[in-house]
Amino acid sequence: MLFIKRSQKVEHHKGEISFPGGLSEYSDETVENTALREACEEVGINPQEVKVLGILDDMKTLSTHYRVTPVVGSIPYPYLFTIDSNEVDETVEIPLSHLLDEANSAEEPITREGKTYTGWVYHYKHYIIWGATARILNDFLARWKSLRNSP
Repeated sequence: MLFIKRSQKVEHHKGEISFPGGLSEYSDETVENTALREACEEVGINPQEVKVLGILDDMKTLSTHYRVTPVVGSIPYPYLFTIDSNEVDETVEIPLSHLLDEANSAEEPITREGKTYTGWVYHYKHYIIWGATARILNDFLARWKSLRNSP
């Protein structure tokens, strides 16, 4: 799965691990268009190379109160990303098998800017995924497991 480490230059969520994405613009018309445009701007994914698979339930960020509509898609692998360094420090690719392994996640407290949040946290190498990204990931993984276990 593809994540990004947000740069220190962005206004909100500096240095956090998130999915590519951002604010919709009037010209986007749909949440899918927003997701494709943002993925192209942030990490250079060509929208024509994305197979949109669906949309997950909206999530709200706790600190900034953004409403996030997750759009799930697949891209060819491996992919040559082109990072916009104003928004992204690096891409982080995590094997789905790692994220599905329950030993790599737990409900735990995270303190950020003097506030403590308790929720799902995923660990990969030196990266920590928490907050809305972890909640979106948790929703996706639950759906993935459900599909894999259905007859």
